[in-house]
Amino acid sequence: MKTYRFILEPYKGRKTRYVCPSCEKQQQFTRYLDSISNEYVDNSVGICNRKNTCGYHYTPKEYYKNLNQNTPSLQKQQQQQRQQQQSKQQRQQRQQQRQSDKISYLPIRVVKQYQLKKTKNDFIGYYAKLFSEEIMNNLIDLYKLGTYNYSYFKDAVVFWQIDLENRVRTGKIFHYCSKTGKRKQQNWYHSLHFKNNFQLKQVPFGLHLIKDNQSKKIAIVESEKTAILMTIFIPKFIWLAIGSCQNLSFAMLSEIEAREIILFPDAGKYELWKSKIPKLPKSNFYEISDLLHLKSSDQEKRADYDIADYCIKEYIDFKESE
Repeated sequence: MKTYRFILEPYKGRKTRYVCPSCEKQQQFTRYLDSISNEYVDNSVGICNRKNTCGYHYTPKEYYKNLNQNTPSLQKQQQQQRQQQQSKQQRQQRQQQRQSDKISYLPIRVVKQYQLKKTKNDFIGYYAKLFSEEIMNNLIDLYKLGTYNYSYFKDAVVFWQIDLENRVRTGKIFHYCSKTGKRKQQNWYHSLHFKNNFQLKQVPFGLHLIKDNQSKKIAIVESEKTAILMTIFIPKFIWLAIGSCQNLSFAMLSEIEAREIILFPDAGKYELWKSKIPKLPKSNFYEISDLLHLKSSDQEKRADYDIADYCIKEYIDFKESE
């Protein structure tokens, strides 16, 4: 395994993140360590975690190259670099503001309009038989699930995407089979009701839960169904879903900062998700579960067997053995 002389300081809480020399944001700057001396290269040598809005990155190679030059030139170069970074930051902030202005939101009333206290859709009804109506009703309240009964979607469930400011980005409508619990068809709420000029910027399903639960670790899965069911099996985590394996990206997780995150890829997606970690927001600390990667069969990997499938199988086996 290749080792490097200079490494970014591993995240060990907020005490290991510092004020960025460029944007001056607190606890957003990661310094480089000399792995031999275990000391910082310099307080200015590191990377800002706010990649899209700041972009400051001063490497050890650049630092030692500049160190060999005379002091006045070094100061001048650093001043020019700061000015360039500030200019870049201002451009990025303007661009981000323009993009933010384009984001469309659904009226918050739609969540209450479709949210039901009773198990009247096929998804909730199916799993209420396996667990209980009380448990499923609690999950309706937690994730603000809705029931949709329009057009060819009858007794369908709505998974709302709600951001940290309690704004509704969209809703995913899923029709499940009442007998098997398998998904039959899906659509987007905004595609059916807000067709004209709707600018969608997705957030993880369940994101609204993390604001009031700062101490809990965040667990991320692909499917909304899996996030809901895993809340039953492992309630010590906040379970979020990104909807698709391709959605594991910087953009999708950009609103999550300085949190401990555990990734639970489907059985056949372990290597893909692992390869994406270096490109995710750097202020977070990431782990990845290899449980399904190690325990699932080749057939289960091809079928994208997920952590909820595994837990439900174990749960049913346990209930039948009683």
